[in-house]
Amino acid sequence: MDDLVSMLVNYGIIGIMTAAFSEAIFLPVPMELISIPVYLVNPARAVYYALILIAFSVAGSVTGYQLSRFLGKPLLHKLVPEKHMKRLALLYEKNALLTLMTAAFTPIPYEAYVLSAGAFGIGCRKFLFATVVSRVIRHLPQAILIRLYGDALLMHLKTYTLVFCVLVFVMVLLFKYAHQRVFTS
Repeated sequence: MDDLVSMLVNYGIIGIMTAAFSEAIFLPVPMELISIPVYLVNPARAVYYALILIAFSVAGSVTGYQLSRFLGKPLLHKLVPEKHMKRLALLYEKNALLTLMTAAFTPIPYEAYVLSAGAFGIGCRKFLFATVVSRVIRHLPQAILIRLYGDALLMHLKTYTLVFCVLVFVMVLLFKYAHQRVFTS
């Protein structure tokens, strides 16, 4: 897997486009392993690269969603572990939109969300909206921070990784709590 990541990083924006499209269907590699090194080569273009990443990720997500709608649960059973399918089915029952919007911040691989959304019959508009939001929330802030702070940001992230992770976790919990209050009340 390390060779694949190195190759994609070496291809720069082409590597980002390839990985972003593939991640949503079958590539279980976190995009940050590819995007951040490419952003750091040219921080002034990081936001531009992130927008391309988001566009290709959404295109790959729609492709995976349509494949799974067409091929259904047999495809899902081949590509997604049973434990993830059961968990996703429960999450979709509770709130499909929130589940998809927070997909970028869970340990379940993103392609499991994409493929299960199609196989479980989540509405296309809901899927598309949530996919765009989740991709923007995950990838654009990274690019903006690299654009603004470049290598200095990495030094701070190495020092404050735990604090950063806790802040992201708290933000997701607050978002979920606010969403439940607004949409279930």
